[in-house]
Amino acid sequence: MTIAKELRGYFLSHRTITNELINKIDKEHYNYQPTETSMSAQKLVLHMLTSFYSITSAAAKQQPKQLHDATETDLNLSELAKTYTEETLTLLDSISDEGFSEIIDLSDTMGMKIPAKAVIHAAIDHEINHKGNLFIYVREMGHTDLPMFVFKG
Repeated sequence: MTIAKELRGYFLSHRTITNELINKIDKEHYNYQPTETSMSAQKLVLHMLTSFYSITSAAAKQQPKQLHDATETDLNLSELAKTYTEETLTLLDSISDEGFSEIIDLSDTMGMKIPAKAVIHAAIDHEINHKGNLFIYVREMGHTDLPMFVFKG
C-alpha cells in the first residue's frame, strides 16, 4: 500500500464523520456558540476545512486554491465540506511516496520543519481535536443520533 493510500484512508476515517456532523448543522444554527468565547459553528467548520486543506497544500508543495468566497454570507457548509474533502484528496493523491519524506518548512506557521507525512498527521490530529468540539456543538443543537467517532468502513 502506498503512503498516499494509507493517509487517504486515515484522513477519510475521520473526515467522513466530520462531514456527517456538518450535514446535521442547519443554516439557522450556523451562528450557534456553546459559550460566549467559542467559535460559531460556521467558523469552526470553516476553520477545520480550510486548515486541513492549507496544511495539505503545504505538504504537496502547492499554493492552496481559493475554494470559496470568504465574504459570502449565504454559505452551504455541507457543500463546502464536500468540495474541501475532494480537493484535499486530490492533493494527497498528488504526493509521491518519496514526496512524503521531503522536509516541509512550516517555521512561519507551526514553528518547525518536518517531513510531509508528519505534516499530514499533524493536520489529522488538528481535525480530530476540533471534531470533538463539533460533536458537542451538534449534540447541543439537539441531535441525539450521532455517528461513531471514527468511521470503520
